[in-house]
Amino acid sequence: MYEILLAVQYAGIIGLFIECWLILKNLKDTLRAYLFLACTATLINNLGYLLEMKAADMEAYITALQLSYAGRVWICFALLLFVNELCGLKIPRLLLRFFALVQTGVYVFVLTLKHHSLYYSDMDFAFSGQFPVFIHKNGIVHTIFFLTQAVYIILGMTILLSSFFKTHKKAVKIRLFTVILAFIIQISFFIIQALNPLGTYDLTMPGFVIGMVFMFVSIIKYNLLGTGDIAREFMVDRLSEGVIAIDNEGDIQYFNEPAKELYPQIASDPQTVIDAVKEAIVHGETITINDRIYTPEENDLLYNNESFGKLYVLIDSTEHFNRFDNEKSQLKKELLTDPLTGFYNRKGMVYYSEKEYLEILNSKKKLFLCVADMNGLKYINDNFGHEQGDRAISELAKIIRLSLSDGDIAFRTGGDEFLIMGPRDTDENVILDYKVQIENLLSEHNKNLDLPYSIDMSYGPVVADLFGEEGELDRLIKLSDRKMYDMKKSRDRYKRR
Repeated sequence: MYEILLAVQYAGIIGLFIECWLILKNLKDTLRAYLFLACTATLINNLGYLLEMKAADMEAYITALQLSYAGRVWICFALLLFVNELCGLKIPRLLLRFFALVQTGVYVFVLTLKHHSLYYSDMDFAFSGQFPVFIHKNGIVHTIFFLTQAVYIILGMTILLSSFFKTHKKAVKIRLFTVILAFIIQISFFIIQALNPLGTYDLTMPGFVIGMVFMFVSIIKYNLLGTGDIAREFMVDRLSEGVIAIDNEGDIQYFNEPAKELYPQIASDPQTVIDAVKEAIVHGETITINDRIYTPEENDLLYNNESFGKLYVLIDSTEHFNRFDNEKSQLKKELLTDPLTGFYNRKGMVYYSEKEYLEILNSKKKLFLCVADMNGLKYINDNFGHEQGDRAISELAKIIRLSLSDGDIAFRTGGDEFLIMGPRDTDENVILDYKVQIENLLSEHNKNLDLPYSIDMSYGPVVADLFGEEGELDRLIKLSDRKMYDMKKSRDRYKRR
């Protein structure tokens, strides 16, 4: 029996060494780091126990025991860290530091066990056939150590079962089930060891080995860093972008919270969601949801040059498009607006006058239209310079702006020429009222200005019913233009003060 158990121990050590090497070869994330820690701790534990089995006296046995505990104290703690990372939970860092401190403290007591009775007492050494037997009583620290191991196992199993029943992803369920089996195996060996069927051989040793093999298979062989988990290596769950991962069969394996918020039906009707995203990508379109604009992107989900499916990312491009629209509007405004007066320029008139005309026509209201031309601009330019000429145009624009009624639009159609148009409910006294208003504004404005010239203009107000006839707006503008020139001829020649 001794030779058989010794062979089992050798086989376990060789297996653990290979497992450690394979994990180290694939070591590239925290999850595998914790698995490597657990596997290494188990390897050291089994190496130490092998030396215990071959010890010839008390001194050799205690040295081997202390080596064994260098790994043993960390196995369950490392497994708890592994499970915590696997399930994506957050055990408080302070609590983990406390657990680590407890494990370190236990090992200090093991290293000094010959000098106190807190871990073992009444120690003796004997042989049972070929088996070396370490005879002792357990102290308080030993009891605390095994209680903490029980806490780690129960806590880890609770986290695993909770995650197993919460997830709906088949691949994740398989991985969690494999790890749960590993925990069940280790618990079973603990219970069997407590019943002490073999007495001299510690059955938790093969239990740890088998459990580690199951965990290794769940991560390396199944590579259940599957579609969902590889997606997590690209994106975290709570990015503002929606992330959806599908496997090679076209089934959704992962989606983050933003994707769920964008598509609440993604769990119940995933195919409709994927079809909508694919269609938008094919046609180069954006997706608008809740007044936000998203640009969908498709990426191949590759791992070790092997395809695991597709990763769809919905990038919130709202601000980009809003900025583009604002820049477009600003550019359009600059192209259609005269910078000196703030009125629409001639290009603006071509665009907005027709629009205003149609709105007034459809509203069944009358059109008020007035062509205006500044008086004396050449005189001002010749005698006071073009800078004063611009000043005079700007001052006249202020007067015209004050004359506008609700709904009116003013255009600067040339150097000193303007057009005003807008809706009116009636034609009664509109022209007379406008003339009175504009003359008063001109008079008042000139009184308040300290300029060596007066601001003046000629104008030709017109009010007309609209019938939607072809060229109707142009005819009315020409009519107003003639009236403006009639005024310009009859109005006193521009005079200097």
